[in-house]
Amino acid sequence: MDHLVRTVSEYMQEYHMVEAGQKIVVGVSGGADSMGLLSVLAELAGYFDFSIVVVHVNHGLRGKAADADQSYVEYVCREREIPCYSFHVDLKRFARKEGMSQEEAGRYYRYQCFEKVRKEVGAQRIAVAHQQEDVRETILFNLFRGTGLKGLTGIPPVRDVIIRPMLCVGRADIEKYLVERGISWRTDETNLTDDYTRNKIRNQVLPYVEEHINPAAGQHIQEMAGLMRDISNYLDRQAEEAFDRCVAVGKDPVCAIHGETFGKLDVVIQREVVRRAVAVAAGRLKDVDKEHIEMVRGLMDKQVGRRCHLPYQLQAVRTYEGIAIKREAEGEKKLAEPVCMDIKVPGIYSLKGTDIMFEFSIKENFKNEEIPINQYTKWFDYDRIENGLSVRTRENGDYITLDGQGHKKLLKRWMIDEKIPREDREQMLLLADGSHILWIIGHRISDNYKVTDTTQRVLVARIKGEKSNGRQYQSIVDGRRSRYPDSRTG
Repeated sequence: MDHLVRTVSEYMQEYHMVEAGQKIVVGVSGGADSMGLLSVLAELAGYFDFSIVVVHVNHGLRGKAADADQSYVEYVCREREIPCYSFHVDLKRFARKEGMSQEEAGRYYRYQCFEKVRKEVGAQRIAVAHQQEDVRETILFNLFRGTGLKGLTGIPPVRDVIIRPMLCVGRADIEKYLVERGISWRTDETNLTDDYTRNKIRNQVLPYVEEHINPAAGQHIQEMAGLMRDISNYLDRQAEEAFDRCVAVGKDPVCAIHGETFGKLDVVIQREVVRRAVAVAAGRLKDVDKEHIEMVRGLMDKQVGRRCHLPYQLQAVRTYEGIAIKREAEGEKKLAEPVCMDIKVPGIYSLKGTDIMFEFSIKENFKNEEIPINQYTKWFDYDRIENGLSVRTRENGDYITLDGQGHKKLLKRWMIDEKIPREDREQMLLLADGSHILWIIGHRISDNYKVTDTTQRVLVARIKGEKSNGRQYQSIVDGRRSRYPDSRTG
């Protein structure tokens, strides 16, 4: 048995990739990697007692060259008496229709074809031709664009029905094997260009690093991926146990995280528990990033009722028991349009499109009264207002005073520092004195307007409404990361 074939054979056994009597769908493009995969599996089919069928996908991007690739794969399969299923797609049109990049759309369509044939022929596995260089490119690609631990584990040898028998060998080994066997392969010229990010890593970054920094850099990346995979698998087991202990899965809320149990977990496991809870609620994690995970985790330090909004029409809400991840009610989250209401005191004003009311009044005899500790009732020093009041959404130049020394911060910067998601910033309601913000409603007030011993008249600002409207209002104005809980002075 050839050295490469023996290496692949041992690798397949190590990861239990196939069982006797099974059928494997093999993705074959005609390139060196996939032709090597086809040839090796054809050699091992008798040894492991499995059978193979081939799937080829013509993406329609390279004209006659792509048609020649298809013809070559079909010819080889006829010669070897291997069933071959060919698919053709206008990938540019498909990518536009699905709203994907061509690279992403190509992968998505290929796996659709693989799965279609797998079901038709009753196969148990799908084999694809990723090899060692693909692992290294994937890790660097993930690292450069930003990733967590999972992104550093590379490409798994087995995922569901997908197997990758060639991850144990490199491109040079595969090409040497093909040459020795007299097997030709097709070259996709687009892989030689730098049109795609992965191509830049393959053609420029890795060769430069191996030439000028460390010839073994690629191998070290490969070894690191293995270590990261072991660590990731361990954390997965720990997180799964923690999830079972502190998360209840239901209908509404979809997931309820028990605060006391959750609080005892290490922060690394907390993140994984939240990630699993969101995945259960959403059914996927594609658009859920680390910012969303941290916002949900941060709710444990917030008041009951605080919430944050998640992709797929989900929200996480701080409850007395912990955190509930639930579906948003239709129309609950967004204001229909920017708000700008000039305020005369005293007066009562309604927020257009809602049942929420704002009430403003003046209080002069207040010296013996306690300032209310209430998220939606605030007191301000009325005589410090210079330009007139308005309730509105944000405008350029808005700022707030942070402390008694008069230090100011632009509202935009405050929102960034508080990690208020960009899509929520236009939704936050403000009580403003010109560009000076008295109250970021639902969050904090400006120190410049706080009631002191010298205050003569108090502006009382109150938000009114039925309980259901309060929930609606809270979902509009609540941010996600405020460090300023309500206090006696706001």
